[in-house]
Amino acid sequence: MQPELIGGRYRVRRAVGRGGMGTVWLCRDETLARDVAVKQVGLLPGESSTDTARALREARATAALSHRNVVAVHDVVQEDGAVWLVMEYVPSRTLSQMIADGGPLEPGRVAALGAQVADGLLAAHAAGLTHRDVKPGNVLVAGDGTAKIGDFGLSRTAEDTTLTSTGMISGTPGYLAPEVARGATPSPVSDAWAFGATLYAAVEGRAPFGGDNALAVLHQIAHEDADRPRRAGTLEPVINGLMARDPAQRLSLRDAHEELRRLAARPREQTRELAPPTPAAPLAPPAAEATRPATQPVERPAASPPPGPTPDDASPRRRRPGLVAAGVLALLVALVAAFVVVQLGDDGRTGTPGSGTGAADDPSTPSESGGSSPTPDRQTTNSPSAGDRSAGGSAGSAPGGGQAVAFVDGYFDTVPDDVDAGWAMLSPAYQAETGRGSYDGFWAEVADVDATDLSPVSGGDAVEATVTYEYTDGRTVEERQLLQLVPGDDGGLRIDGYRTI
Repeated sequence: MQPELIGGRYRVRRAVGRGGMGTVWLCRDETLARDVAVKQVGLLPGESSTDTARALREARATAALSHRNVVAVHDVVQEDGAVWLVMEYVPSRTLSQMIADGGPLEPGRVAALGAQVADGLLAAHAAGLTHRDVKPGNVLVAGDGTAKIGDFGLSRTAEDTTLTSTGMISGTPGYLAPEVARGATPSPVSDAWAFGATLYAAVEGRAPFGGDNALAVLHQIAHEDADRPRRAGTLEPVINGLMARDPAQRLSLRDAHEELRRLAARPREQTRELAPPTPAAPLAPPAAEATRPATQPVERPAASPPPGPTPDDASPRRRRPGLVAAGVLALLVALVAAFVVVQLGDDGRTGTPGSGTGAADDPSTPSESGGSSPTPDRQTTNSPSAGDRSAGGSAGSAPGGGQAVAFVDGYFDTVPDDVDAGWAMLSPAYQAETGRGSYDGFWAEVADVDATDLSPVSGGDAVEATVTYEYTDGRTVEERQLLQLVPGDDGGLRIDGYRTI
C-alpha cells in the first residue's frame, strides 16, 4: 500500500524501484522543496529488533558520509515502529538494468564506472563503513556517466545476499566473498571481492557464480574460482586480483582504484582495435612487433593519456635539452646520409646507420632515437622529416599529415598543465567513454609528458608517437602510441581514441 506522507514531511509521489528490500518511493521534501528517494528498512524474516537498531545506526553513520560517488543519506525517520531511510534522488539506471538492457559493457566504460565506484567505497571504508552488498543493482549510473554506490550496510538480507541472524539464507548469494560464504563477518576486504564480481558481471553480462540453489552457489564461491572472463580485456588482471579467494592475496581496493583510473583514461586501449582509416592500409604495430595482436593485454602498468583543440603554437613547450640535442644530431645524421646516398647512387651498398634500409629515394626519416625500417602498412611517403615535425609543417604529399602531427604534438604540449584545453581536444564520443573525472584523475598523477618521433599514418587519420610520462611518484613510462583522429565541428581535429603499439 502506498503511503501518502512519511515523517510529516516527505510527500509520496510514486514508486521508483522495487526489490528484495521493498519499495523505493520518490517523495517531495516539503520542508526543503526537493525530490528525495525514501525506503523502509524494517524487520525482514530472520531479523530481530537488534538487527534493525544496527541498521539504524549504520544509516546514521552513512548520513555523515559525503562523497560524489556515494548516494547521500539525508535523513532517517522513525514512525509507527518503522524506520525510513531518506536518500538523495538520482535519476539513473542501475548497472544491473544496463546489463539486462544492453548486454555486456565495453571494458573501457566499465573501467570508468568502476573507478568511480571504487572511489566511493574507499571513502566509506575510511569512514569505518563496510557496504556488505556491493553488486550491480546497487550501482546507479546517471545520464552524464556519474556512478554512485548506494545502500551501505542496509541490504545485508536482500534477495541476492547473506545469511540472516538465524542462519537462514535469503536469496541467491551471487556477490558474497568466499570468506563471508564460509561464515566470516563482512569487511572492507570482502567488499573488494564483491566489487570485483560486479566488474566481472559488467563485462561478461552475467554474475561470476549463479544458480537456483543458494547453498550450492555458496559452496562454489567458497571453494571454486569463477570462469575466466572472456570480454574483460585489460580489466582481467584487476578482476582476477579482486576476486582472489584468499583475502590475504586479494588486490587491495586502493590499488584496483588506481589501475581502473589509468585504464579509464584510455578506455579503448587494448580493449578493441581502432578502425583502420582505409581498408588498404590497416594500422599496425612497428615491424618488430607486427605479429603481436593489437588487443593483447598489457602486463606492465599503463600510462594512460587521452589526447585533444589545436593550440595557437604547435611547437613544443617543454622539450628537454637532451632531447633537443638528440633531435638536432638525428637531423644532421639524416642530412649526411642523404648526401652520401646521392653521391653513391643505387649501388646496392647499405646506407649509414639511421638512414633506413629502403631505396635511395625512400623519403622515410629516422626517429630521434635511431633509425628504423618503415612498417609495410605505413605510408612512408607521408612521414615528415624531423625538421617538418618541429616546425609543424606539411608532411610530404599526405593530405592533412602535417596538420595531424602538429595537432597531436600540441596536445601533449598542452597537458598536464591545462587539462581543460586537453579535454576540449578529445572528440565528444571519446569524452563520453573516458569521463571527465577519470581524465582529470589520470593527469593529476603526471608531472610531465613528452611526445617524440611523431609521424602520420594513412594520410593523417592517425598519428604514431613515442610518448614518455613522468609521474609525480618518480616513475617514468615510455610507450609507442597510435592516436586516432577525427574532424571536429569547428573544422579542426579531435582525438577519438588511441592504443599502444
